[in-house]
Amino acid sequence: MEEEIVLHLDRTTAKYLAYMLYDVGEHSAAGARIAPMSTDESVRLGEVLRALWRELGIPQPYVTDSVAERPRRI
Repeated sequence: MEEEIVLHLDRTTAKYLAYMLYDVGEHSAAGARIAPMSTDESVRLGEVLRALWRELGIPQPYVTDSVAERPRRI
């Protein structure tokens, strides 16, 4: 069995993540507009992304000075 990665989210952050994933899916599928995020949404989802990268062992972008070391895509 593959190793599991578990992230615990509060309800508000989980809701923001669900909305963002839906918006990105609709944008990808049909070119729908992605609504701008509030500062709170951006901060919370940034924390989720950093936690996910940390759990996956992926280096944090913008932590290094070398552009070559920054991941472009996961």
